[in-house]
Amino acid sequence: MAITTLDGIIAGAQHPQPIYKALTGTMVAGRPHSLFYTAGVPGAAVAPTPGLAGAALTSYPGQIPFSTIAAGNRYLSRFSGHGTLSGTLLLVDRLWHNSGFTITSTSAQTVNSATWPARDSNGATSGEDVLLGVEISSATGAGTPTITVSYTNSAGTSGKTGTNLVNTVASSIAGTFYPIGLAAGDVGVQSVQTLTLSATWTSGTMHLVAYRVLAALELSNANTGNAIDALTGGMPQLYANSVPFLIYIPSNTTTSNVLATVSYTDG
Repeated sequence: MAITTLDGIIAGAQHPQPIYKALTGTMVAGRPHSLFYTAGVPGAAVAPTPGLAGAALTSYPGQIPFSTIAAGNRYLSRFSGHGTLSGTLLLVDRLWHNSGFTITSTSAQTVNSATWPARDSNGATSGEDVLLGVEISSATGAGTPTITVSYTNSAGTSGKTGTNLVNTVASSIAGTFYPIGLAAGDVGVQSVQTLTLSATWTSGTMHLVAYRVLAALELSNANTGNAIDALTGGMPQLYANSVPFLIYIPSNTTTSNVLATVSYTDG
């Protein structure tokens, strides 16, 4: 059953999950940064090693804790946070990730991704609202490649391509996250076929990540908190075995601390 009343939200409320992260390295205004590899609460994740086809995720050490759904459905009931920098904090579900790219290659590298878990916006595997990003787990070297991904969209049409929305830079620090755009008319990604770098990145380690954005929290001022709840956040549904983590988009170029809480409700 779906929650349809405020009483239902209150009755199904779960204990809030705290997140404390002290980011290392200099953030850059407008460049997304994954907090997946950042120490704190929860602890830092270890870089994945499943190979180019990747792995569909049902849990991963370092994620924001996500308990078994007690009954019915689970929804986001509250997301709050603040940082020592202003910016935007994204709460996302990590559906899939891979490893094994040759960061010095400029040839198309075959991915042929494993099927996503059934956690797109409809609780299915077709990929509606599922996005892609390239995540750095070990700092890159010289080079500023364009990243091109060939994918199949959520309608099952293959041969679609997308490129990085934020310009790549040399010496991208661990945690740097480059979102990949979609072709016109597409609303999500069902699978990935290849990834191509236009130039060598010289050194470092990168991964492709499939994710679904659950909520975006505006941090308008440094050290000033903000929150969304079931009403202001649209109460998105989270499906069994979700793997939540945070992506931070700073508005200034420096380091930052991030504190947040995530609350769910079941019913």
